[in-house]
Amino acid sequence: MEKLQLNFNEIDENKILKELKENKVAKDLIDRLNLKDEVIIQSYDLILNYIRESSFCDSSCTSKDTCIKKSKMYRYDLYVDENNNLQERMIICPYYKDYYKRKKNLIYTTFDEDVILDDKSKDFIIDNINIFGNVKKLTNILTHNKETNGIYFQLKDSVTRLNLVKSLAYRLLGNEEVAIVKFQDMLMDIKEEFKLVSDDKIIDKVNRVSILIIDGIGHESITNWSRDEILYSLLDNRIQNKKTTILCSEYTIDELKSAYRIKGNQDALKVEKLIDKIKEIDK
Repeated sequence: MEKLQLNFNEIDENKILKELKENKVAKDLIDRLNLKDEVIIQSYDLILNYIRESSFCDSSCTSKDTCIKKSKMYRYDLYVDENNNLQERMIICPYYKDYYKRKKNLIYTTFDEDVILDDKSKDFIIDNINIFGNVKKLTNILTHNKETNGIYFQLKDSVTRLNLVKSLAYRLLGNEEVAIVKFQDMLMDIKEEFKLVSDDKIIDKVNRVSILIIDGIGHESITNWSRDEILYSLLDNRIQNKKTTILCSEYTIDELKSAYRIKGNQDALKVEKLIDKIKEIDK
Protein backbone atom coordinates (compact mmCIF):
# COMPACT_ATOMS: atom_id res chain seq x y z
CA MET A 1 0.00 0.00 0.00
CA GLU A 2 1.42 3.39 -1.04
CA LYS A 3 1.73 5.97 1.70
CA LEU A 4 1.05 9.65 1.13
CA GLN A 5 3.35 12.15 2.81
CA LEU A 6 1.23 15.30 2.88
CA ASN A 7 2.04 18.32 4.99
CA PHE A 8 -1.29 19.40 6.47
CA ASN A 9 0.14 22.48 8.13
CA GLU A 10 0.36 24.17 4.76
CA ILE A 11 -2.27 22.92 2.38
CA ASP A 12 -0.92 22.88 -1.15
CA GLU A 13 -3.86 22.06 -3.40
CA ASN A 14 -1.75 21.10 -6.38
CA LYS A 15 0.37 18.77 -4.25
CA ILE A 16 -2.74 17.15 -2.76
CA LEU A 17 -4.26 16.57 -6.19
CA LYS A 18 -1.01 15.23 -7.62
CA GLU A 19 -0.29 12.79 -4.82
CA LEU A 20 -3.85 11.54 -4.53
CA LYS A 21 -4.12 10.96 -8.28
CA GLU A 22 -0.82 9.07 -8.25
CA ASN A 23 -2.02 6.78 -5.45
CA LYS A 24 -3.71 3.70 -6.94
CA VAL A 25 -6.39 3.32 -4.24
CA ALA A 26 -7.26 7.02 -4.33
CA LYS A 27 -7.21 7.11 -8.15
CA ASP A 28 -9.62 4.14 -8.34
CA LEU A 29 -11.95 5.92 -5.91
CA ILE A 30 -11.72 9.21 -7.84
CA ASP A 31 -12.47 7.44 -11.13
CA ARG A 32 -15.30 5.34 -9.64
CA LEU A 33 -17.04 8.36 -8.14
CA ASN A 34 -16.00 10.73 -10.92
CA LEU A 35 -14.75 13.23 -8.34
CA LYS A 36 -14.06 16.79 -9.40
CA ASP A 37 -10.90 18.52 -8.20
CA GLU A 38 -12.81 20.84 -5.88
CA VAL A 39 -14.48 17.86 -4.16
CA ILE A 40 -11.12 16.12 -3.78
CA ILE A 41 -9.60 19.19 -2.12
CA GLN A 42 -12.62 19.74 0.09
CA SER A 43 -12.62 16.13 1.31
CA TYR A 44 -8.98 15.03 1.05
CA ASP A 45 -9.02 13.98 4.74
CA LEU A 46 -11.81 11.48 3.97
CA ILE A 47 -9.88 10.15 0.99
CA LEU A 48 -6.77 9.68 3.13
CA ASN A 49 -8.86 7.80 5.67
CA TYR A 50 -10.24 5.65 2.84
CA ILE A 51 -6.67 4.80 1.79
CA ARG A 52 -5.75 3.84 5.34
CA GLU A 53 -8.84 1.68 5.82
CA SER A 54 -8.35 0.02 2.44
CA SER A 55 -4.97 -1.26 3.59
CA PHE A 56 -6.96 -3.81 5.66
CA CYS A 57 -8.92 -4.95 2.60
CA ASP A 58 -6.38 -5.80 -0.08
CA SER A 59 -7.07 -8.10 -3.01
CA SER A 60 -5.81 -11.19 -1.17
CA CYS A 61 -8.87 -11.15 1.11
CA THR A 62 -11.44 -13.69 -0.09
CA SER A 63 -13.72 -14.36 2.88
CA LYS A 64 -14.66 -13.51 6.44
CA ASP A 65 -12.19 -16.13 7.66
CA THR A 66 -9.20 -14.28 6.18
CA CYS A 67 -10.35 -10.84 7.35
CA ILE A 68 -8.06 -9.19 9.93
CA LYS A 69 -10.48 -6.43 10.85
CA LYS A 70 -12.51 -6.39 14.06
CA SER A 71 -15.71 -5.54 12.19
CA LYS A 72 -15.68 -8.52 9.84
CA MET A 73 -17.95 -8.38 6.79
CA TYR A 74 -17.85 -4.57 6.67
CA ARG A 75 -15.53 -2.06 5.07
CA TYR A 76 -15.17 1.70 5.05
CA ASP A 77 -16.49 3.41 1.94
CA LEU A 78 -17.17 6.86 0.48
CA TYR A 79 -20.01 8.06 -1.71
CA VAL A 80 -21.23 11.32 -3.23
CA ASP A 81 -24.51 12.63 -1.84
CA GLU A 82 -27.21 14.63 -3.61
CA ASN A 83 -25.34 17.88 -2.83
CA ASN A 84 -22.17 16.57 -4.48
CA ASN A 85 -20.42 16.20 -1.12
CA LEU A 86 -18.28 13.22 -0.22
CA GLN A 87 -19.76 11.19 2.67
CA GLU A 88 -18.65 8.20 4.76
CA ARG A 89 -20.46 4.91 5.18
CA MET A 90 -19.88 1.26 6.08
CA ILE A 91 -20.75 -1.34 3.46
CA ILE A 92 -20.83 -5.13 3.50
CA CYS A 93 -17.52 -6.53 2.30
CA PRO A 94 -17.79 -7.60 -1.37
CA TYR A 95 -15.60 -10.62 -0.63
CA TYR A 96 -18.16 -12.05 1.74
CA LYS A 97 -19.82 -13.82 -1.18
CA ASP A 98 -21.72 -16.48 0.75
CA TYR A 99 -23.48 -13.81 2.78
CA TYR A 100 -24.64 -12.01 -0.35
CA LYS A 101 -25.79 -15.24 -1.95
CA ARG A 102 -27.81 -16.30 1.07
CA LYS A 103 -29.22 -12.82 1.58
CA LYS A 104 -30.48 -12.81 -2.02
CA ASN A 105 -32.09 -16.23 -1.54
CA LEU A 106 -33.84 -15.22 1.70
CA ILE A 107 -37.14 -14.17 0.15
CA TYR A 108 -39.08 -13.53 3.36
CA THR A 109 -38.55 -14.00 7.08
CA THR A 110 -40.12 -12.88 10.34
CA PHE A 111 -36.79 -13.39 12.11
CA ASP A 112 -33.97 -10.87 12.29
CA GLU A 113 -32.13 -11.33 8.98
CA ASP A 114 -28.72 -11.21 10.67
CA VAL A 115 -29.76 -14.09 12.97
CA ILE A 116 -30.63 -16.26 9.97
CA LEU A 117 -27.61 -15.26 7.86
CA ASP A 118 -25.13 -15.67 10.72
CA ASP A 119 -23.08 -18.86 10.38
CA LYS A 120 -22.79 -19.65 14.11
CA SER A 121 -25.49 -22.37 13.90
CA LYS A 122 -24.63 -23.71 10.44
CA ASP A 123 -23.32 -27.07 11.71
CA PHE A 124 -26.06 -27.67 14.29
CA ILE A 125 -28.26 -29.76 12.00
CA ILE A 126 -25.36 -31.92 10.81
CA ASP A 127 -23.93 -32.41 14.29
CA ASN A 128 -27.34 -33.49 15.64
CA ILE A 129 -28.95 -35.11 12.59
CA ASN A 130 -29.54 -38.46 14.32
CA ILE A 131 -31.84 -36.94 16.98
CA PHE A 132 -34.26 -35.35 14.53
CA GLY A 133 -36.21 -38.38 13.37
CA ASN A 134 -36.18 -39.40 9.71
CA VAL A 135 -32.49 -39.06 8.82
CA LYS A 136 -32.98 -40.16 5.20
CA LYS A 137 -35.70 -37.60 4.56
CA LEU A 138 -33.74 -34.84 6.27
CA THR A 139 -30.67 -35.75 4.23
CA ASN A 140 -32.77 -35.56 1.06
CA ILE A 141 -33.86 -32.04 2.00
CA LEU A 142 -30.31 -30.94 2.81
CA THR A 143 -29.08 -32.34 -0.50
CA HIS A 144 -31.96 -30.68 -2.40
CA ASN A 145 -33.68 -33.90 -3.37
CA LYS A 146 -37.06 -32.86 -4.78
CA GLU A 147 -38.86 -36.14 -4.02
CA THR A 148 -40.09 -35.09 -0.57
CA ASN A 149 -43.00 -32.83 0.37
CA GLY A 150 -41.16 -31.92 3.55
CA ILE A 151 -40.84 -32.95 7.16
CA TYR A 152 -42.44 -32.33 10.56
CA PHE A 153 -40.28 -31.72 13.63
CA GLN A 154 -41.71 -31.93 17.12
CA LEU A 155 -39.41 -30.39 19.72
CA LYS A 156 -40.52 -29.11 23.10
CA ASP A 157 -37.40 -27.04 23.70
CA SER A 158 -37.71 -23.68 21.93
CA VAL A 159 -33.94 -23.04 21.93
CA THR A 160 -33.27 -26.36 20.17
CA ARG A 161 -36.03 -25.58 17.67
CA LEU A 162 -34.52 -22.17 16.94
CA ASN A 163 -31.05 -23.65 16.42
CA LEU A 164 -32.59 -26.29 14.16
CA VAL A 165 -34.43 -23.85 11.89
CA LYS A 166 -31.46 -21.45 11.78
CA SER A 167 -29.09 -24.25 10.81
CA LEU A 168 -31.49 -25.60 8.20
CA ALA A 169 -32.07 -22.15 6.71
CA TYR A 170 -28.36 -21.32 6.59
CA ARG A 171 -27.53 -24.50 4.69
CA LEU A 172 -30.51 -24.38 2.33
CA LEU A 173 -30.06 -20.70 1.46
CA GLY A 174 -26.78 -21.55 -0.24
CA ASN A 175 -28.68 -23.12 -3.15
CA GLU A 176 -32.42 -22.44 -2.78
CA GLU A 177 -34.86 -19.60 -2.36
CA VAL A 178 -36.14 -19.92 1.20
CA ALA A 179 -38.70 -18.31 3.49
CA ILE A 180 -38.41 -18.92 7.23
CA VAL A 181 -41.13 -17.75 9.58
CA LYS A 182 -42.49 -17.92 13.07
CA PHE A 183 -46.11 -18.68 12.15
CA GLN A 184 -47.72 -16.27 14.61
CA ASP A 185 -45.45 -13.45 13.42
CA MET A 186 -46.27 -14.16 9.79
CA LEU A 187 -49.99 -13.94 10.57
CA MET A 188 -49.41 -10.55 12.18
CA ASP A 189 -47.46 -9.38 9.11
CA ILE A 190 -50.29 -10.51 6.83
CA LYS A 191 -52.81 -8.55 8.92
CA GLU A 192 -50.60 -5.46 8.73
CA GLU A 193 -50.34 -5.95 4.99
CA PHE A 194 -54.12 -5.51 4.68
CA LYS A 195 -53.52 -1.80 5.36
CA LEU A 196 -50.98 -1.49 2.53
CA VAL A 197 -51.00 -1.64 -1.24
CA SER A 198 -48.50 -4.30 -2.26
CA ASP A 199 -47.93 -6.11 -5.55
CA ASP A 200 -45.91 -8.87 -3.89
CA LYS A 201 -47.99 -10.27 -1.05
CA ILE A 202 -46.47 -12.26 1.81
CA ILE A 203 -48.65 -15.25 1.02
CA ASP A 204 -47.40 -15.18 -2.59
CA LYS A 205 -43.77 -15.12 -1.41
CA VAL A 206 -44.16 -18.09 0.93
CA ASN A 207 -46.12 -20.00 -1.71
CA ARG A 208 -43.48 -19.62 -4.41
CA VAL A 209 -40.20 -20.27 -2.55
CA SER A 210 -38.54 -23.63 -3.08
CA ILE A 211 -38.36 -24.28 0.66
CA LEU A 212 -40.59 -22.87 3.39
CA ILE A 213 -39.67 -23.33 7.05
CA ILE A 214 -42.51 -22.66 9.53
CA ASP A 215 -41.79 -22.68 13.24
CA GLY A 216 -44.36 -22.64 16.03
CA ILE A 217 -47.48 -24.05 14.40
CA GLY A 218 -50.20 -24.69 16.96
CA HIS A 219 -48.84 -21.91 19.15
CA GLU A 220 -50.51 -19.06 17.24
CA SER A 221 -53.85 -17.45 18.17
CA ILE A 222 -56.05 -19.93 16.34
CA THR A 223 -59.04 -18.70 14.35
CA ASN A 224 -60.95 -20.03 11.37
CA TRP A 225 -59.03 -17.54 9.23
CA SER A 226 -55.56 -18.49 10.47
CA ARG A 227 -56.25 -22.22 10.39
CA ASP A 228 -58.36 -22.67 7.24
CA GLU A 229 -57.62 -19.70 4.98
CA ILE A 230 -53.93 -19.36 5.76
CA LEU A 231 -52.33 -22.56 7.10
CA TYR A 232 -54.47 -25.17 5.33
CA SER A 233 -54.48 -23.26 2.03
CA LEU A 234 -50.74 -22.66 2.25
CA LEU A 235 -49.91 -26.32 2.88
CA ASP A 236 -52.31 -27.50 0.18
CA ASN A 237 -50.85 -25.07 -2.36
CA ARG A 238 -47.29 -26.15 -1.65
CA ILE A 239 -48.14 -29.86 -1.89
CA GLN A 240 -49.94 -29.29 -5.20
CA ASN A 241 -46.92 -27.41 -6.57
CA LYS A 242 -44.39 -29.94 -5.23
CA LYS A 243 -42.66 -27.45 -2.96
CA THR A 244 -40.79 -28.53 0.16
CA THR A 245 -42.25 -27.43 3.51
CA ILE A 246 -40.53 -27.89 6.88
CA LEU A 247 -42.84 -27.65 9.90
CA CYS A 248 -41.65 -27.26 13.49
CA SER A 249 -43.78 -27.32 16.63
CA GLU A 250 -43.69 -28.05 20.32
CA TYR A 251 -46.73 -30.29 19.75
CA THR A 252 -46.97 -33.80 18.35
CA ILE A 253 -49.26 -34.16 15.35
CA ASP A 254 -51.87 -35.82 17.58
CA GLU A 255 -51.66 -32.90 20.04
CA LEU A 256 -52.30 -30.50 17.15
CA LYS A 257 -55.77 -32.03 16.77
CA SER A 258 -56.73 -30.57 20.14
CA ALA A 259 -54.83 -27.33 19.60
CA TYR A 260 -56.66 -26.57 16.32
CA ARG A 261 -60.13 -27.57 17.51
CA ILE A 262 -62.35 -24.53 17.97
CA LYS A 263 -65.93 -25.81 18.26
CA GLY A 264 -68.61 -28.03 16.71
CA ASN A 265 -68.68 -31.15 14.50
CA GLN A 266 -68.05 -29.18 11.31
CA ASP A 267 -64.95 -27.75 12.95
CA ALA A 268 -63.70 -31.26 13.71
CA LEU A 269 -63.83 -32.11 10.00
CA LYS A 270 -61.73 -29.06 9.16
CA VAL A 271 -59.18 -30.02 11.78
CA GLU A 272 -58.97 -33.53 10.30
CA LYS A 273 -58.38 -32.04 6.84
CA LEU A 274 -55.55 -29.87 8.21
CA ILE A 275 -53.96 -32.79 10.08
CA ASP A 276 -54.15 -34.88 6.89
CA LYS A 277 -52.23 -32.14 5.05
CA ILE A 278 -49.54 -32.08 7.75
CA LYS A 279 -49.24 -35.87 7.59
CA GLU A 280 -49.03 -35.70 3.79
CA ILE A 281 -46.07 -33.33 4.12
CA ASP A 282 -44.42 -35.59 6.67
CA LYS A 283 -45.04 -38.96 4.97
